Amino acid sequence: MEKYLIFGEDLTSIDVDNSDKTVATTTSLVNPVSLLNATSGTDGIIEVQLKAHADHTFGSVYGSIAGGDFAADDYVTINSSGYTVHASSGVITILTTTEDAVNGVDVSSTDNNNDFRINLLKHVDGGTLGCFPASKFKGIQMVSDTVTELYFEAGTGDIDDVDVVALTHTSGKFKQCVEMVNDALSPDRNSSVIDLFIGGSSGATGTSIADVAFNGNPAGIGSVDIQLD
Repeated sequence: MEKYLIFGEDLTSIDVDNSDKTVATTTSLVNPVSLLNATSGTDGIIEVQLKAHADHTFGSVYGSIAGGDFAADDYVTINSSGYTVHASSGVITILTTTEDAVNGVDVSSTDNNNDFRINLLKHVDGGTLGCFPASKFKGIQMVSDTVTELYFEAGTGDIDDVDVVALTHTSGKFKQCVEMVNDALSPDRNSSVIDLFIGGSSGATGTSIADVAFNGNPAGIGSVDIQLD
């Protein structure tokens, strides 16, 4: 029975200061941003928030600063039906109250008054979550005192390249990283799936995913970066 290693990056948030209602996501949220698509909001992949300002007009579902529903500088979560996400570029477009009187928001025409926060609420396959067959494992290497890289045969089939999982861990814990991987790959382990490390969230709201680590995480792995061929 094949064994698989699962790795997940931390769920992250990005702050975007914008001058209009079109908000570009970045690879700090998910890499590549093309992994976001038209249903990323409705599927609960992302959460879009706007820091309330006096010259914003919110749709009827949100209330207002004047009405005491929220205060200036509070982050107000925009309903997923109050914005669209481009099918491949990851660009978010906020609907105006003319376009949707209930869920839309009229952002400010003044620069620096539109502070958006985009929260990644779920892992995105290939961008923040990777599952690798143990049989495809090629090796492990210490990159620095705090970074260790694992290499797997490229999922694309490219024999000249590899998929890379970079683990950032406690200083001087390369040996413990190797032992964690060795234990996970051991044929004595009955489980066919090993969650070596799945990062939760230190900033995003609305998510209940917690950090999950294999063997109690003796290497002190704190973050994961997945780079596919």
